[in-house]
Amino acid sequence: MHPHGEGGGSAVPLGLPPHLATRTTLTAVSRAAHAAAAVCLTAVGLVVLTIQADVPQVIVWPALVVLIPMVVLLILLERTPSVFIAGSYLVIGGLCVVWYTLIASVQLDTPVANDDFTIVLLKIALILVMGVGPGIGTAMIWTTAGYLIGEVAAASAIAWLGSSWSFDPVAFAAWFIVVGLLGVLRADLLSGRHAQTELYRAARDEMLADVRHGFEQRATALLHDTVLNQLAVITASGARLSPEIRASMQADLETIVGQEWFAASEPAVPDADALDRAHRLRAAVDEARGEVAVGIEGNSSGLDRLDTDTFDELVRAVVQCITNVRRHAGIDRAEIVLGASDSEVSVMVIDAGQGFAVDARTDGRLGVGTSIVGRLETVGGAATVWSQPGRGTSVLLRVPARPAERGGAA
Repeated sequence: MHPHGEGGGSAVPLGLPPHLATRTTLTAVSRAAHAAAAVCLTAVGLVVLTIQADVPQVIVWPALVVLIPMVVLLILLERTPSVFIAGSYLVIGGLCVVWYTLIASVQLDTPVANDDFTIVLLKIALILVMGVGPGIGTAMIWTTAGYLIGEVAAASAIAWLGSSWSFDPVAFAAWFIVVGLLGVLRADLLSGRHAQTELYRAARDEMLADVRHGFEQRATALLHDTVLNQLAVITASGARLSPEIRASMQADLETIVGQEWFAASEPAVPDADALDRAHRLRAAVDEARGEVAVGIEGNSSGLDRLDTDTFDELVRAVVQCITNVRRHAGIDRAEIVLGASDSEVSVMVIDAGQGFAVDARTDGRLGVGTSIVGRLETVGGAATVWSQPGRGTSVLLRVPARPAERGGAA
């Protein structure tokens, strides 16, 4: 069974799944970090070029050479991230920090401190490696490794030169900010994952409620078409029942006790496979009309554009309309008019009988609300009733249909 609610359609996914949300966020943060690292390396290169231009006699251009492998590995890490490339970036980057520190100190003949501007930029470029991994926790580990390697490399070069080591607050602040940002993102994603789980659970509960509502409407309609109809027959005929009525009641009881009514393709009439849909509708009407003459007019080609479940429910609703005419209208003639548009099929059942008050509905027409309106709502359709006492009754049944083929009949 494929129930339809008033909203129609199926549930819409609620945002990215949690595992994709984490991966997408981490990718965006890594790209931003790699871009910032490229800016740091570019800034170091510009400083070296400026010094070389201002002091031509000093040979500092070899310091540019150490930047080349870092830039190349950073590009590779951005395009094809892997553990090998990330590890190589950190190892070679640490060696480049040592080499740059030695060249800068020897060529400029000045002591180099751990918190010199260019050395700090190189260490920040290592901190922003982010690395690769399944989650933000792994990125935090890579970032911490970059910070430690940069500090160890700078301390080693400074010790080799015989200078004194001092704490670098800028590099530490950069590491702390990056790790703190990753921690906040991790907390937000965990919180969002919990909220998303609740949203999916609510959507599932709503879908199950729609399914349950569809079964309830089908069961109510079935109850009306069987037990209540038979009670009406008993009331009208007294205690003595004919064998035909007894057999009909027995069949109805077997239907209710069994579970066949759960099936989505429940047959509308006997031998349904041997008849086309127009004939099936005619056969079902003939079975229900009794002494009432029923004429069927209009375009029946639209019936072929209905799915099986929708067609069966439409036929049952029409049968209930004819049953109401036979029992309540006090007339021996009714008309059925078929129609179709590009998106729906309509059936109008008309009688010129005694009619009834639609709002009150106190004269036994329980089937209007249960076996007609409620039944069509389970397949996304609707029913409209026009009736006044003494002026007859008209019932318009509408159900959704597949669009008509181009060049074919509507």
